[in-house]
Amino acid sequence: MSWFVKVDGRVYGPYTGAQMRAFVGEGRIAAHSLVSQSRDEGWDKAEAVSQFKLWLDEARRSPGTRKPVSSDTRTANFVIIATLGEDSLAGFEAALKDFGDAEPVAPGVWLLRAPSTAATLRNELSHLLARDDKLIVIDASRDRTAWFNFGRDTDQRIRELWGRPQ
Repeated sequence: MSWFVKVDGRVYGPYTGAQMRAFVGEGRIAAHSLVSQSRDEGWDKAEAVSQFKLWLDEARRSPGTRKPVSSDTRTANFVIIATLGEDSLAGFEAALKDFGDAEPVAPGVWLLRAPSTAATLRNELSHLLARDDKLIVIDASRDRTAWFNFGRDTDQRIRELWGRPQ
């Protein structure tokens, strides 16, 4: 069985069920993502497709305890910035504490010290976000960043800015 994903009007795929499940686990497919078994029609939100609903529910359970920390992952300092709806905030803050020492410093801004990477935090936390929520994770220790749900143009601008030589 093949699956397709539609993002900003562009269709990606085909992908196997195993690939799609991995994408859900990585946070690359969210509840609001459009999926179909046909490239041209039948698009549904992932949360409306029974198999995806199961995978999304799995991904939402205890995000901080789902994946053990690799023994070679160094502790780092992170800045987490998120625009969150009221429905997302409590679960998001609780999940941050599962990763390490988290401290809110302003509305939508947290400092976190944890044995993780920016990409791992983004992948784990993105499961808790609603359709319009946005997230950026800045690894201040390693000069890395990861983000979620900003759109193609902003994605490109972040890549260009972050990748510029000093």
